[in-house]
Amino acid sequence: MKKIREFLRKEKELFEIIDRLETDILKFVEPQNTLVQQAKFFKALKKGIAYEPIFSYLPRNQLFTYFNLTPEYASMMKRLQEIKFNETGFEKLLNKKRDETIKKIELVRAIGSDAFPEKSIAYYGKPKAKLVRKAFEVLEQKPEKDNKKRFSSERAASYLQNMLNRKRIDWNIVLEENMSANAIVLPAEKTVKIKANQTYSMRGVRRLLVHEIETHVYRHINASIQPYRLLLEGASVDWLETEEGLAVINEVLFKNSSDALIREYAGRVVAIHFATKHSFYETFKHMNEYFPAEKAYQLTQRAKRGCSAGKPGAFTKDYLYFKGAILVKEFLEGGGSLKELYYGKLAINELEAIKEVPVLKRPKYLPDYKKADFKAVEELPF
Repeated sequence: MKKIREFLRKEKELFEIIDRLETDILKFVEPQNTLVQQAKFFKALKKGIAYEPIFSYLPRNQLFTYFNLTPEYASMMKRLQEIKFNETGFEKLLNKKRDETIKKIELVRAIGSDAFPEKSIAYYGKPKAKLVRKAFEVLEQKPEKDNKKRFSSERAASYLQNMLNRKRIDWNIVLEENMSANAIVLPAEKTVKIKANQTYSMRGVRRLLVHEIETHVYRHINASIQPYRLLLEGASVDWLETEEGLAVINEVLFKNSSDALIREYAGRVVAIHFATKHSFYETFKHMNEYFPAEKAYQLTQRAKRGCSAGKPGAFTKDYLYFKGAILVKEFLEGGGSLKELYYGKLAINELEAIKEVPVLKRPKYLPDYKKADFKAVEELPF
C-alpha cells in the first residue's frame, strides 16, 4: 500500500501541472469555418481556380499562444521538465506522460502556424513507407455500393442517445455543422458530436455505436473508475493508436464495416503521406483520383487541419487508425484478448506494465464479444 500511495502522490503532482497546461487537440484543431471554406473551394474548382482554404480556429489556453508565453506558463513548464520518475514498472509510464505532454502542448500552441506540421510529426509520428504501400494496395480495390435506406443525422443521433440511455451512461449526443470528421468524442464534456446534415445507412449508424460509444466512451468510463488517473488520460500517443485500431477492428467484428470504409481508413494514410509535401489543393486533386470529390475533400481537410493550407504539411493523427488496426489484428492473432484493452486508455505495448499495477478494477462496460465474428478480422486486406 505504501508503494501505491507514493505512486498516487507523484501522479497527482504531475497532473496538477498538466491540468493547467494541456489542451484538447481535437477541439482546437477543428476549423470553425468548415462549411464556408468548403463552399468557396468547390465554387473555385468549377471555375478551374486552385483555391487554398483559409481556416480559422478557437482561441487556445490563455497561458500560452503561438505568439505569447506568460511567466506562469514558463514556470509551470520548468516544473514539468524537472519532475522525474522511476524507469521501472508502472511508474515509467509517468515519464512517458510527462514527455508526451510537452510535445502535445507545443502542438496545440502551433495550430494554424507554419510550425504545426513539424510539431504534429513530433507528437503523432507519420506513416512509414511500408504502411503507405499497404494503404495503396487497399485503394486499388473497388468498394461495394451501399444503396440501402438512409437515415438523417437527427435519426442517427437519436438512436445513439437511446443506446446511451439504455446503458445508463450520462453522456449526450449533439449535432455540429462545422466538423471535418463524422463524429468526435469530447470526454471532458461527456459529449459525442455527430456531423449535421449527413445521411447514414443502418450499418453506418451502428458503426457509430461500435466506434464512438462501445470503444471510445466505454474505455473512458472504465478508466474513470480506476484509482489511477494515468489510465484515464493515457500515458502517450500509443494509447490512441491502440484505441483507434480497436475501434476499426470492433467495426469489423460486429459486421458494421465495409470495403468502402476500409478504403477510407487507407485513404487517410495516403492523404497524410501526400499532404506532408503538398498543398491542400494538390492533395485534394490526388485524393480525387481514388475518391469522389466530396469524400476527397473530407480526407484532405482532415489531413490539413491546423496547417497552412497553401503549404506542404499535415496533421498526421489520422494514419493511426489504419496502423492501429494492423496492430490490434496482430494482437488478436497472437492470442491477445480485447477485453484486456478495456481497463482504460492504455496501449498494447503497455499491457505488461499495467498488469503489475495492484487494485485495478474490472471494466464496467464491454462490447458483447460473444456475438463477434472473429473470422472477419482474418479476412481483412492487411
